Order: sequence, then C-alpha cells, then structure tokens
Amino acid sequence: MPKTEFQPSLYWESRLDRQFDLAGVGFRRRCEDYNRWVYRVRIETMDRILKEHGWPIEGMSVLDAGSGTGVFIDYWSRRGAAKVTGLDFTEVAVQNLRKSYPQATFHQADLADPNLNVGGQYDYISIFDVMFHMVEYGKFSQAAMNLAKVCRPGTKVIITDDFGSRTRSTIKHVRKRSLEMYKEVFAAAGFRLSEVRPLFFGLLPPEGCANGFMRWLGILAWEVVTFPARFKPFGGAVGAVMYGFDSVMRRLFSRTPSGQLAVFEFQGTSVS
Repeated sequence: MPKTEFQPSLYWESRLDRQFDLAGVGFRRRCEDYNRWVYRVRIETMDRILKEHGWPIEGMSVLDAGSGTGVFIDYWSRRGAAKVTGLDFTEVAVQNLRKSYPQATFHQADLADPNLNVGGQYDYISIFDVMFHMVEYGKFSQAAMNLAKVCRPGTKVIITDDFGSRTRSTIKHVRKRSLEMYKEVFAAAGFRLSEVRPLFFGLLPPEGCANGFMRWLGILAWEVVTFPARFKPFGGAVGAVMYGFDSVMRRLFSRTPSGQLAVFEFQGTSVS
C-alpha cells in the first residue's frame, strides 16, 4: 500500500479535539499535572531572561505562535502586554481560545503560510515547541521569512527546540534542527541569535544527546523513572522531583540534553 503523507493540521486537530489540556499540547505520555511542571520551567526561564535584560512587557505588542491551550496568551496578558495576538492552525484551539481570552485576538493560520497575515508588527513573538513540527525545510525557512515581516527592528523572537549539534528527526511530526541551521536560516531573514538558555535535564527525555546509543539509553532510563507520571495520582509528585533536579542542573550546566530556549533579535528592515 502507498505510504500516507503526514498531515500536521489533521494530526493536531484530532489530538487537541480529544485532549485540550497541557498533556494534549505538551508531552502526551505524561499526565497534565506532570506537564504543569514542564511549563513552569519555561515560564520561569522567560521571566528570568526578561528581568535580566530589562526588557519591558507592559504596553508592548505580542504574537504567540502555536498558542495551543493558551499558556503564553495568559503569560503575556498577566504581565501587562497592551496587544496580545494568538496564532494556531487548528480550529479547536482558536475556538476555545477566543472563549477563554476575549481580550486577545486570534488567527487560525499556519506560521509557514506564504500569505500569512496576523495584523501588524510586534515587539515580542513567542514560539514554543512549534518550529520543530515543521518537518519540511521549505516550511521552516518560510516561517522564518514570515516572522521577519511581522517584526520591527529590535523585536525579540523566543523559540524552544533542542538546538543541538546536528539536525535529526525523531518521530514523523518532529524534526529537531541544529543551532547552526537556525542561525543560518534566521540570519538570512534578518535575525541575530541573542542567547540560548537551558531548560530540561530530567523533566523531558534526553533526545538531544548526540550519541545514538547514549541517547536511547538515556531515554529508556527516563521512561522507567518517570513512568508513574503517566497517571494523575503520581504526576504532580514525580514532576516536582524532576523539577528540583532540573533546577540544580541548570545552575551547573549551560547546555541540556532535552530542550533549550533561544532568543533571536530582528535586525533587518521592517516590511509593511
């Protein structure tokens, strides 16, 4: 039988229709209570970066691409952003987000659509766990060009990925690109890499390990240790332990085996 082409919009529409929560948008093999700890790390890292650089949020305009259940719509809104716009290519997400966050504006569209229109330019753009779902290189590079069109000089684009030493595919809807590929593609669109911060050592599986044997050994060990977190009664407790472990490891190491947060600053010319 011919191989069926993977259709990301259908995959995510179905997945979020079944499970519209943090496990649905996050690591689905672990329960929502466990995923809360994962998102806590991202939020705390964002807060730390913004505070250290003195980058203001109040009065700023923000685009959140791949809004999912609205974690970062809530984040920017609570911190005083004047204009918050969400983007997601699933109908189920946009419908739910419009009900939950009537003060924000939402667009159902693909970040890699050449005709993307999200209503203006922004001071911040958050893109959490989105870029690595663009498995085709053409979509990935088009998304970078689209981002340039909605930036003004100085706009900060905040992205999560592994940003490892090489590009690799893990499962059919994931392609983790190297930091060098990001720098090359985003530089062509007018961006400069500002910094990379570590996120996870134990909360997520160590898929960023370069060595194949060590990567699979690490993933197997992680699956065993965190297996109870598949179930709600244990997810919060297991997540808390791994959160504590990660907090210590981030103070010791500047790179992680399972997730980094990168900030790209737009230095090109705004396109109206």
